[in-house]
Amino acid sequence: MYYLGLDIGGMSIKCGVVNEKGQLGYVCRAVTPIGDFPTAIRVIDELCRETARKAGIPWQDVQGIGAGAPGTVCGDIVTYATNLGWYNVPFVEELSRATGKRVAVGNDANCALLAEWRFGSAKGYDNVAMITLGTGVGTAFICDGRLLLGNGAACGEGGHMRIKNLGRKCNCGREDCWEIYASASSLQERAAALVEREPMGLLARLSGGQKVDGLTFFRALAEGDESCRQVLLEFQEDVVDGLVNIANLFRPKLIVMGGGICAQPTLLAPLEFMVNARTLGGKNNPHVEVTAATFDNDAGIIGGACLVIE
Repeated sequence: MYYLGLDIGGMSIKCGVVNEKGQLGYVCRAVTPIGDFPTAIRVIDELCRETARKAGIPWQDVQGIGAGAPGTVCGDIVTYATNLGWYNVPFVEELSRATGKRVAVGNDANCALLAEWRFGSAKGYDNVAMITLGTGVGTAFICDGRLLLGNGAACGEGGHMRIKNLGRKCNCGREDCWEIYASASSLQERAAALVEREPMGLLARLSGGQKVDGLTFFRALAEGDESCRQVLLEFQEDVVDGLVNIANLFRPKLIVMGGGICAQPTLLAPLEFMVNARTLGGKNNPHVEVTAATFDNDAGIIGGACLVIE
């Protein structure tokens, strides 16, 4: 049986074919239309049909479409997705009408966690936190074997806890949210700032005048760029500030780190030690494991499909 999973991000929308065992097949992408929900539905409909067509799957064989959206999702409604410009939009109703398929939607971090819990790194764990470092920072939690949704399914927005007092404005309207400092976007901004400061440095040379991406940054780091190492250390400190708060609040057995940059061992390697050294009680409280997501950037797609896989 075939399902389609959607990972809707602030820059792109990914659609993939997923079977009942959580195995991912063909994936297509489209640019996210920000602030224009009707256009987004049209783009998603076309993307879903394109994905099925290129995978060689007749449209009538698609059993359902599950989507992860970056924000608050209550039932069939995406109530608040500020990075998309969506507020109280009837996602399930509109996409069902466009595609003629059974549709479900959930918070993107919750979907990523469902994928890891059902098929990946978190399988067999009853207390898990999922942190996704992307355009923003997403968080999701399974406590005692149950996905936490909260009042109006609005809990789990750990990316918007305040971790500093520097007055930097977040898209949510507050200042100094964790995602300003710990997202993949933040690391990219830091790398770009480094290129401006050191136009003759290794990172600048490797980027060749183009916008610095994560792969270029970690390549420069691997080649021994000391300035990149300092940028990474500062970024890790900001990531750990939030992880320690998460550990103190929920004391998960496992923290799963998702998003493309979390596949980089140099980023992830010291985080478990740093978290356990700084959480309340230290060695007197249960150890918290920190690991990379099994599905990396595919967790959102597989997790979206989990919403409709029977």
